[in-house]
Amino acid sequence: MTDTKAVALTEDQFLQDANSGLENVGADDLALPFLKIAQAMSPQLKKHDGQHIEGLEEGDLFNSLDGTVYKQDKGITVVPVAYKRTWLEWRPDRDGLETVHTTSEILGKTTKGPRGEDILENGNTVQTTANHYVFILNEEGEGYSPALLSLTGSQLKKSRKWNAMMAGIKIRSSKGQLFTPATFSHKYHMKTGLETWQQNSWFGVDFSLIGRLGGEEAQLYEEARSFAKSVVAGEVDIPTTTSGDDTPF
Repeated sequence: MTDTKAVALTEDQFLQDANSGLENVGADDLALPFLKIAQAMSPQLKKHDGQHIEGLEEGDLFNSLDGTVYKQDKGITVVPVAYKRTWLEWRPDRDGLETVHTTSEILGKTTKGPRGEDILENGNTVQTTANHYVFILNEEGEGYSPALLSLTGSQLKKSRKWNAMMAGIKIRSSKGQLFTPATFSHKYHMKTGLETWQQNSWFGVDFSLIGRLGGEEAQLYEEARSFAKSVVAGEVDIPTTTSGDDTPF
């Protein structure tokens, strides 16, 4: 019988064995969670639903994989790592996802519905989706969680605004040259707020710039750069079993 007396582990031991067991795990071996907003009809709010998340309230953000809740009144700090647009083709009445299109060519085969939706001849709808790959920084300022923020409908303008904010940042080099830094060189505060249109209401997102990553965050920058390369190389799949955005409009 093995003696399992408690022995205190040291930081040196953890550092010595860092990443052990993950040697053969690549970006395409990891499940990427959605970062979602709890809306009035989200199943995660219903106590008797299998997807129920304890403590989640309308307007809160949450991790779709592990159920971590980020309260609406506090928001979160995120580092934008990469961006892609996709076009989701849904069966009528959202009865399942037909396929994911990676170019906008499919929109040329649609006509506008009564609510401005893009409808194909077969009755399927095409949903333009802005996918932001982000690192969610924890409250202690140490560590992060990768996630996918997918924005559709009324939130597409929020995506465009955020992209414009990132593209508008300029840094002057020591040689006097102005350049646009990588998106993951800066961090942002993300929160949700109530939005309305006619008789409808929902929670949408809002972003504000916090500032440039500090010298103590060099490792975070390098890990974000590595993850961004994986996204560009197509090694990080967008989950296709569901939509990452429950915003009704």
